[in-house]
Amino acid sequence: MLSTARPSLASNSSEMFSFLVGGLLPGPRYASRGALLVGRAAVPPRLVGPWLSVASGAAEPPTVPTVPLPDGVLVVHKPQNWTSFDVVAKVRNTLQDHLRGHGHKFTGRKKLKVGHGGTLDPMATGLLVIGVGKGCRALEGYLKGAKSDAAVAQLGSETDSQDAVGSVIKHATYDHVTEDALREAAAALTGEILQRPPIFSAIKRDGKRMYDLARKGEVTEEEMVPREVVVHELRVSSLDDQGRFQLHVRCGGGTYVRTLIVELARAVGSAAHMSVLTRTQHGPFHACDTDAPPLSEAREVRPVGQLEFSDVARLMEAMGEAEQVLQALEEDRDDDEDDGAP
Repeated sequence: MLSTARPSLASNSSEMFSFLVGGLLPGPRYASRGALLVGRAAVPPRLVGPWLSVASGAAEPPTVPTVPLPDGVLVVHKPQNWTSFDVVAKVRNTLQDHLRGHGHKFTGRKKLKVGHGGTLDPMATGLLVIGVGKGCRALEGYLKGAKSDAAVAQLGSETDSQDAVGSVIKHATYDHVTEDALREAAAALTGEILQRPPIFSAIKRDGKRMYDLARKGEVTEEEMVPREVVVHELRVSSLDDQGRFQLHVRCGGGTYVRTLIVELARAVGSAAHMSVLTRTQHGPFHACDTDAPPLSEAREVRPVGQLEFSDVARLMEAMGEAEQVLQALEEDRDDDEDDGAP
């Protein structure tokens, strides 16, 4: 029989705190239930909490909820050609279908609260932070928090969407472009800069998404209001004979990597668009299998892959892993404060 007792993650559970990027939240009330139930010493790795303890083949679900709704955050690997909202919907459906078997009822208006911590373009892949239940409260921190990306750019043409999906609006030669010239231009785009967002973006104007207006030809680049963004690092790592160059970007929220690529190419007298983008870090999380240098205080996680989006056990396990990362990060900060005390 699988025990449903919650293992202690602190010597005094009443004083335990769960660190979420939005701030410090009391652990017993707000902490990820996946984390509180994951107790690896007592529970097999993929059997997380009472959600998985109901015998298979039960004739009827209970008439009242027998388990609480999950709260917390988890990290997924967004597949190419999926929108961020596609991932949110899939995770929500997986959890809701399972929770219905434990007496919870969901309707068109009443849904399990699930959100994401920052939009990734459909063509992009990589880390996406998902909030579940009260974990959604922390997502505002991820929308503004630091991120790291690995990208590939193609010199020779610029598109209306600034990536490989859009229509070409400009051709330019690139025979004169050198790796040193790109690096010099990248240095000028590092720090606090003003960036004009692309017309194909999720930014709203008068309640309408810019990408919808762009498809109708109702907005131009010049109409996009420049925004102040922070680029911590913009590093060009290679340039081949076909005009492809790789770059690593570490930046704050609201920064468009594809726009950085367009600005780089214009600075060296050419044109370019983004052909590949992979998010390697988001907030305090970075992927285990990336070679990109992590930001300070980042911790490795094992993102939930596409084939695991329907695996409720893996989703709950990932919530526990994320909570452990956040808790360890907060403990490190407490230790640093103690070391610096007079």
